[in-house]
Amino acid sequence: MNEAFTASFPDALDELHVAYEQVPFFGRHLDAAGLRPDDIRTPEDFRRVPPTAKPDYRRNFPAGVLVRGATLNDPFIFRSRSSGTTGDRLLTVTHTFTLADRMRATTSVNPDLLAVFATARDQRVCRYAPPNCSDVECATPFTTPESRTLADGTLVLPVAHDLLATPDVMVEQAVAELDAYRPHWLYADPQHLAFLVRGMRRLGIPPPEVGGIVLAYNVVTAASRRQITEFFAPGTVVAEVASMSELGWLGMTCPSHFLHLNTESFYLELVDDGDGLPELYVTSIGDGLSPHIRYRTGDLYTAVDGDCPCGHPFPRAVHQGRRKDVMRAADGSALLTPGQLDRLVGPAPWLDAYKLRQLGPDRFDFRYVPSAAGADDVSPTVHDELRAALGGGHLAFDAATYIESERSGKLMPCVNEVPA
Repeated sequence: MNEAFTASFPDALDELHVAYEQVPFFGRHLDAAGLRPDDIRTPEDFRRVPPTAKPDYRRNFPAGVLVRGATLNDPFIFRSRSSGTTGDRLLTVTHTFTLADRMRATTSVNPDLLAVFATARDQRVCRYAPPNCSDVECATPFTTPESRTLADGTLVLPVAHDLLATPDVMVEQAVAELDAYRPHWLYADPQHLAFLVRGMRRLGIPPPEVGGIVLAYNVVTAASRRQITEFFAPGTVVAEVASMSELGWLGMTCPSHFLHLNTESFYLELVDDGDGLPELYVTSIGDGLSPHIRYRTGDLYTAVDGDCPCGHPFPRAVHQGRRKDVMRAADGSALLTPGQLDRLVGPAPWLDAYKLRQLGPDRFDFRYVPSAAGADDVSPTVHDELRAALGGGHLAFDAATYIESERSGKLMPCVNEVPA
């Protein structure tokens, strides 16, 4: 394994000892595997520890996954609920100072964004994301900005649960609140922010003056990135963040546009289960409330070897999307990851948004919303290359005026709907 990934292994061993001795679930988890923390001495040994996943935390929450003596009423506890992209929503608790330290370490790869944070006006932030990703009701136009302002001062902008069905009145409401609040930076789902950008263009509204934009919650497609960077003023810092509601910020893009994973706050493993698709397993470091050990994220990453031009020591990786949304052949072998799909489609000035769905072993449906400027610029090579990448199966390739969001409220660009 890349040395940049294993540098934090001694800290992971400490976390394993704490989890075994202080967290009831992990004591039972290791005992069932016939392991003790002292049996684990090397990164290779660490892989003997059975991985954990959302169901383990869902079944054992709260007492079973909290450090003994901790309660949900302890001070400085932050409660977060997952969006439900992969099933039932998961409630997780973390100390606010732990999340802040993870955010600090992650952002160290991007000095430009650090400068934005350092000069922020009272940390005025606006969030535009699926309602399930917020801690307030924002899916109706009848709420007030006051009711959607979080304890830390973040204003959550209104948006319909089904993104492309958001009526103009809610777009205008979001833009008016954005103008009135004058945030120093935006925290947004890339598909959502690209949608809002299109709404502002259509309504003739100039871009708001913000120092930075943090894109999180969802896959950042080349098309959404293009729309966002073309709209906002030159010099606006745009950074992409890899994050999970359970763990906070895991990685960020640097000024050289490479994604760096945070190996200061986490011990990270890229585990290939034999299908050639390495999945990210995360072990927390120094979590005194609810440790995570070899936690399966469901996210696929490919490591990038060598040093980054930006000079930061955190390892680089390419996000390939979620394992559950890989396009697969009838025998279960991988055909195309969401990341590979996006690189095939590219910035695509001829579309605003797209979605590829797998409907059966050899049935695929690609729909796209044509852009106003480039509706006639569809390259036939995209259809041909996509069909070839999908093994030559049946591919419907159609323009559409609407693409539905998922149950979580996210507009996912690649979804496998075939039951596992």
